[in-house]
Amino acid sequence: MKTPGLILILLLPSLISYSQIERKPVPAIKADTVAGNQPAGKMDKAGRKDLLKELDLTREQNLKLKEIRQANKTKKEAIESNGQLSEDEKKKQFRELQKEQAKAIQAILTDEQKEKFKAKRQEAMKENN
Repeated sequence: MKTPGLILILLLPSLISYSQIERKPVPAIKADTVAGNQPAGKMDKAGRKDLLKELDLTREQNLKLKEIRQANKTKKEAIESNGQLSEDEKKKQFRELQKEQAKAIQAILTDEQKEKFKAKRQEAMKENN
């Protein structure tokens, strides 16, 4: 009776250590993305939220913006799932989709908001270059 209990006590720590989750190393961050700088044309989620706060959008503008983003998300998924397109054609369609989205967003902004938006984009481009 004492032997199985002793064996169990001795094996328990090895079982616990064996069953732990394997941790994978975190990939290194590229130098151009450190300190919040994103590659040209890219904006992280926090940056977008800051921009939207600074633009001070109305409720209607926020709703329209949400609709635009949802529509573009659907279009983007359709492009991604289209197996007949080459990678270059997909990239071209993504760029066109981004241009359409930018025009649609510009259409819902007031002149003052457009100026703020333009200034922020230029500032981001300077930081990325």
